[in-house]
Amino acid sequence: MKAVIMAGGQGTRLRPLTCNIPKPMMPILDKPVLEYAIELLKKNGITNIAVTLQYLSDEIISYFEDGKKFGVNLNYFMEENPLGTAGSVKNAEKFLDDTFIVISGDALTDIDISKAIAYHKKKKAIATLVLKEVPVPLEYGVVVTDKEGKVTGFLEKPSWSEVFSDKVNTGIYILEPEIFDYYEQNQKFDFSNDLFPILLSNNKPVYAYVADGYWCDIGNIEQYIKCHFDILKGIVKVKIKGERYGEGIWIGKNCQINPQAKITSPSYIGSNTKIYAGAKIGPYTILGKNNIVSSDATIKRSIAFDNCYIGDNAEVRGAVLCKNVQLESRSAVFEEAAIGDDTLIETKSIVKPGIKIWPNKLIGASSVVKSNVIWGGKFSKALFGKRGISGGINVDITPEFVSKLGSSYGSLLKSGAKVAISCSDDGAAQMFKYALATGLISMGIEVYDLKRMTTAMTRYAVMFFGVSGAIHVVVDRDDPQRVNILFMDKNGVDIDKNMERSIENSFIREDFRRVKNDALKKITHLSDTVEYYIRSLVNKLQVHNIKMQKYKIVLSTRNTLINSVMKNILSELKVNVKLYDEAKDLRGISRAVILNGANLGVYISDEGDSAVLVDEKGKIIKDDTYDALKAFIMLKSTELKTLVVPVTSSGSMEQIAYMCGAKFIRTKTSQNNILEAYIKNEKNLNKREVVNSYLNVHDAVGIVMLTLNLMANSNLALSKIISKFPKYYKRKQEIVCPWNMKGKVMRNLIEENSSESVELIEGVKLNYPDAWALVLPDAEEPVCRVYAESKNFDQVERLSNELARKIKDLVGVDIEV
Repeated sequence: MKAVIMAGGQGTRLRPLTCNIPKPMMPILDKPVLEYAIELLKKNGITNIAVTLQYLSDEIISYFEDGKKFGVNLNYFMEENPLGTAGSVKNAEKFLDDTFIVISGDALTDIDISKAIAYHKKKKAIATLVLKEVPVPLEYGVVVTDKEGKVTGFLEKPSWSEVFSDKVNTGIYILEPEIFDYYEQNQKFDFSNDLFPILLSNNKPVYAYVADGYWCDIGNIEQYIKCHFDILKGIVKVKIKGERYGEGIWIGKNCQINPQAKITSPSYIGSNTKIYAGAKIGPYTILGKNNIVSSDATIKRSIAFDNCYIGDNAEVRGAVLCKNVQLESRSAVFEEAAIGDDTLIETKSIVKPGIKIWPNKLIGASSVVKSNVIWGGKFSKALFGKRGISGGINVDITPEFVSKLGSSYGSLLKSGAKVAISCSDDGAAQMFKYALATGLISMGIEVYDLKRMTTAMTRYAVMFFGVSGAIHVVVDRDDPQRVNILFMDKNGVDIDKNMERSIENSFIREDFRRVKNDALKKITHLSDTVEYYIRSLVNKLQVHNIKMQKYKIVLSTRNTLINSVMKNILSELKVNVKLYDEAKDLRGISRAVILNGANLGVYISDEGDSAVLVDEKGKIIKDDTYDALKAFIMLKSTELKTLVVPVTSSGSMEQIAYMCGAKFIRTKTSQNNILEAYIKNEKNLNKREVVNSYLNVHDAVGIVMLTLNLMANSNLALSKIISKFPKYYKRKQEIVCPWNMKGKVMRNLIEENSSESVELIEGVKLNYPDAWALVLPDAEEPVCRVYAESKNFDQVERLSNELARKIKDLVGVDIEV
């Protein structure tokens, strides 16, 4: 049997470690990671090996040559341009004339591939994917299989709501040459995204083999460090270069270690390394070749490549030093810092945790490095949460951070693009808004300052002014020490997951373009935006009909801008307004409606993106009933012939669509997915009309006005309109589910369900006769949400409790959040 090692990776997420070497040549205990792959193949009797190359290929060829000194025969196949995983392997098609194995050159594993090959032959598969169960599968390709091991689906780097299994693709495949019939030479083609789905659609036998053993994809610096530690712990079965001294200490050839130096296990000392008296090494220290550790220096849980110098009394804690790094006396480098090749850190300097310094830099004496030098670093967590970026004012979110965030976003747009900025009525929000403006202008972006706005108003302004996007800054009224920064795309909806990742990557790398003074744009301050917003709402109404009804409304909101806008419009509509000051007191609003003989009661949220209504009888309309009303209003007040709802929506929505003669579609919960479905299905309307119709749903002020409009045009009270909607019972639970168990939970729900059908739109939805249940892992918290709905209350309770109990049994907890 022959093998292919894919060794073309650049390892961009590992920079600055990979600035000067290809990812497959990353040293692990003084050996390139690619060498471990070769040793694994040789151990399993595979010695005829093809190696696919692209980035810095000469580094690999000069080290391994023809492979004879490693006991194998190596054949190199070069791709001039990136061809994808399958495309690069296609270059070796003539070499691969029988069953062959594909393995990654930048992952560390001791998986028994002989067992995987035997499994492949037993199943008579055209392709067998080697899988590994991992606790947190977000950064991997998830593979869904049936009970026989046959592959049924793939998902690359899923969000938590898309985690349908904890079995991930290791990038190890056993393949038949027949696979080459499905794509052409020099065609950009990927195994997971292109080839395997084609094989499945052609009913070809594609199987998955779940392997025991160790596997670690060295995708980032944390994983790179972890695999070293795992080897030292004995978790990985690989050959370690060097002699073992005592328990857990390996030392290479020709090392000079002063008897007064202290080495604590586990640790690894590469050949020709010199360690002076008083130095303290370990635990979990890995030193490459030709390093010097001076007197009284201390290194713990750190990795140093070759030819590094650690000065007297210097400290290295949990960091990575690339080749030829020099730390002068009393300097210190702390946790998760990474120092690039040929960098000099002068005496008494401190590199703070998480900092990355690119190659060939000089850090002056007594410097305190708090931010990345030239090329960027790593933020300790994902920037984006459920809605935008949130954090403590001047703690997590500082003006410097926000300015850099503006540059990160602006660098992804064309120079000269227009971006709107807005904020709530707070000094902190204004401060951060103008910090964003500074970052955007530095990237050659023209900034439109919308001044004080709500989220809903900003969405309207994006479409009105035709900008490329918008950023809205708001201080949380319930937690005034926290600020939220919300990014919107050119359609006024929240940016999608891909754009969030692009902003995060730009923020991490700090690889921003340089803009000359003559290309810098200005801030355009807009003062009439709220008036434009008001006029756009009024223009949608049958003003005369509403005036004739002489409606009375009870209004409650904490936002003075919303209060002003509502009174302005309602005054024009001749609607009598009674203000209710106790915000969020829904029962109080209900009593006020009845006491004042009002036609409608309204509570509008601080950002104008949600509301609770009260009908003329005092009945509170919220949650699913409010959503049904919004859908009904949208279909009645626009030209839309489609109703698109998130997978979590009530079944009443489908009945609303039927009542209005509209097509019904469920999709993922993100605004982008919903809007895309509308645009795709409303081909008779122009895109702008579709987008504005959808944005109506996210504007509580607009929904209130259109509710009055519907009441006036139909001459019906709100209670009569609501009575037309079907009644469903729905229950939502949150169950504690540790991050490392979410994949397992989702897989078990798919494999062991008793429902009529399973939908994997987002989360796992189980369909039953006259009922459904949905389990949705949360992206930010260690919980799974269970939704259940039916027209029968008892059935809802039973379904919800059964699923909740099943999740608790799987994760071993008895606590609800």
